[in-house]
Formats: sequence, C-alpha cells, structure tokens
Amino acid sequence: MKTLFALASLAVLSACANQPVGLTLNELETSRYQITERNRLPIDFAKAQQNLFRHAAVCGQTYTFEMEPRQASYGRIVYRPSPDADWAHSVVLSLVLLEDRSVNVKAYSYYPGQIGRVHQMLTAMMKPDSCQADKSWENKLDVGE
Repeated sequence: MKTLFALASLAVLSACANQPVGLTLNELETSRYQITERNRLPIDFAKAQQNLFRHAAVCGQTYTFEMEPRQASYGRIVYRPSPDADWAHSVVLSLVLLEDRSVNVKAYSYYPGQIGRVHQMLTAMMKPDSCQADKSWENKLDVGE
C-alpha cells in the first residue's frame, strides 16, 4: 500500500514539474522556444504598428506592439489568448529594426503547434487587410511545412 501511495505521489509531482510555473519573457525568448524566423521584412516599426491597428479594425483580431525600453531598434508583437494570459500561453514575435528600415523577426512559443498563429500575426503586420493567414510575402520557408 505504501509503495502504491509513493508511486501515485511521484506521478503527481512529475506532472506538476512539467507545468510552466512563472515562465518569464526572457526565458521564452530563447532558442529552446523559437519556432521560426524571418529576415529583412520590408517594413519598419511605425508601419508595423499602423498595420496592426488596421488589422484590428478590419478583422477584429488584436495584437500588442511593444517597444523595448531604452532600445529604439528592438520591439515585439504579442498574442495573448486572454488579457491576463501569462508568457507560457502567449506567442511572441521579437523584432529587430535594421539600418535599412527592414525588420528581422523571431517567433517564440512555449507550446508547440503555434506556427499557424505566427503566420496570422505576420500577416496582420505585413498585409493588414487579410483576415486569413497569407504567406505571399514570405521570404523563408518553414522546415516541414
């Protein structure tokens, strides 16, 4: 009986260990959780933010544009399934503004299977009038797609 109880306790503890307790943005934006990337997208931060506002008005889907404090060349676009969602349940596009006013993007998600959401976010940024994921602007193919 004690052995059965010990095994059940161990199973519960191991299940809890797999849950992302307090995942931070710095932990999420690592190679472990990187889904894909795009290089030299022909857009700057101002146009990206304008496109996200337009996409929200046309399609009703809202993404948050954030600038890195004290870093004019770094920003991100964040999808949260609910306003209080933590970083483990969010999808993040990390943006780097290049000298030629184009943007490099790296996409991150704690949970696998979010490439469709990433395509929707990139479409909102690049083609704001399209409410369905549109990959006509793509410059790098995803492996296994």
